Amino acid sequence: MWLGLNIKRIGIVIKRGSSQGYEIAQRLLSYGEEVLGLDMYIDEEALPDIKWGKVFKVGKDIVDLIIVVGGDGTFLRTLHRIGSMDVPIMAIKIGRRGFLLDVKPDEALERLKDVVEGKYNLHRYMRLEVSFNASDLSMPLALNDVVIVGWGYARTKIVSLSIYVDEECIYDIDGDGVIVATPLGSSAYALSAGGPIVDIDLDSIILVPLAPMQFNAKPVILSPNRIVKVKVSDYSHPVACIIDGQTMEVVKPGSDIVIKRSIRRAKVLRFHGVNTYARLKEV
Repeated sequence: MWLGLNIKRIGIVIKRGSSQGYEIAQRLLSYGEEVLGLDMYIDEEALPDIKWGKVFKVGKDIVDLIIVVGGDGTFLRTLHRIGSMDVPIMAIKIGRRGFLLDVKPDEALERLKDVVEGKYNLHRYMRLEVSFNASDLSMPLALNDVVIVGWGYARTKIVSLSIYVDEECIYDIDGDGVIVATPLGSSAYALSAGGPIVDIDLDSIILVPLAPMQFNAKPVILSPNRIVKVKVSDYSHPVACIIDGQTMEVVKPGSDIVIKRSIRRAKVLRFHGVNTYARLKEV
């Protein structure tokens, strides 16, 4: 489905230290302003590596679209920086991996022209939100996964967790931790830990225990309406709650980590067909 949004103000975020990224961004900035008549802005964090008069702050200044030039890490960090702002992302892939980064560097200008002409598909990907019973800590929404593992001196120790689904304990875990993933994240860390690949169009929450001592602690696919609670046992070592491998908070024993589907989805502009199972060739 071709879908046209009213896109006039575009901000560009670049992978830090990438000379290729800086070159692509410079071409996009000039082409967007001089040829397409757009208002093009550069992320303030890219200064002074790029000389451009218009600068924006991700998550604070309003733009209609953010173009990410980089890899998975840059893409995920940008999503986290956006926060609660409802801004779609177009991603230009630098490197080999990146399921969501489907624009190649040599087609960047052509895809920007497609944006102006409304020739793209807008995909809305499920995310997870995290809250804590013992604090007011705020964490970004998870596009891929929420990983709960030992932290600090406890990274080499067993952590003890109880996993609840809608207030019913489904199993206790003594092991390395647990992954709570989205369908998109099912092909990331969760897959390497023995979890299933789940079709990205099937809203669901995937639980994958990490090296559990209990035989019954197996991966589970849940309805997206379920609420998952991970209780860190009083006698456990401290754990880290890590969002998309980018943002981390240390959680004390006796705390509850509550995870559920967010009402705010990640909006991503795509220009090529999406095949869930083609990801098997990329991982």
